[in-house]
Amino acid sequence: MPKQLTLHQAFGRAAGRKSETQRPEPIKKRESPPKIKPIQKKPAEKILFGRNGPHSDFDQFSLHPVTYNGVIYPTSQHLFQAYKFLGHHPDIVEKIRTAPTAELAFKISHANKASVRSDWFSLSISKMEEVLFLKFSQHPLLQQQLLSTGDSELYQDSMTDSFWGVGPDLLGRNELGQALERVRESLGGKKATVRKVLQCQNCRKKPRSGQSLYCGDSCLRADISTIPPLCPQCRRRPQVGKLKYCGETCRKAAARA
Repeated sequence: MPKQLTLHQAFGRAAGRKSETQRPEPIKKRESPPKIKPIQKKPAEKILFGRNGPHSDFDQFSLHPVTYNGVIYPTSQHLFQAYKFLGHHPDIVEKIRTAPTAELAFKISHANKASVRSDWFSLSISKMEEVLFLKFSQHPLLQQQLLSTGDSELYQDSMTDSFWGVGPDLLGRNELGQALERVRESLGGKKATVRKVLQCQNCRKKPRSGQSLYCGDSCLRADISTIPPLCPQCRRRPQVGKLKYCGETCRKAAARA
């Protein structure tokens, strides 16, 4: 008589036989992680500023007094124009500083251009940056407004100035906008965009440094000399040819004055 197995023993043997006949499961291949698409950086926003508009306080003519060496200048334009004569023509400096408007301060400076310091062309950009730093560091709300632009590219919307602004063809050097970006960075903002210039603007040779648009002072002076001065009547459009004004309208208006 065969030996009877308990339920536990029978289950164990059946499980053993089943395990012997089972085939090992194939090793599953590891799934490769999903490819992460690179984040495409959005191009920097471009902000235009001028005497009017939401960013008019960035302009040199905005009514924000600037203190330099304990002396108060009504606007940053007053101080920038005074820089041309500081140290050797204190009388002209005082006339500029006490001018009732920034426009008049500019006119006084232009009328005395023969007395401008000889090295002004090579110093003008660094002096502009210094003036802007004083302006924005002395006005906290204005500084906050500048920092809020992030890494945006800043452009001075001037249709008559191709050196400090974008000029009539929007291809100007925009030196004021670039200086303002560097000031933003020095005040703790995001790094300014470095615009690469491959050739000298005047002779088409490689610039001496990354921040310079020219290969030297000679090309800087030669190129600036080709920019016609502004009409002394309207101060908006450049002079035409040998005419001291932008047109007959301004010439007649000046004659009647």
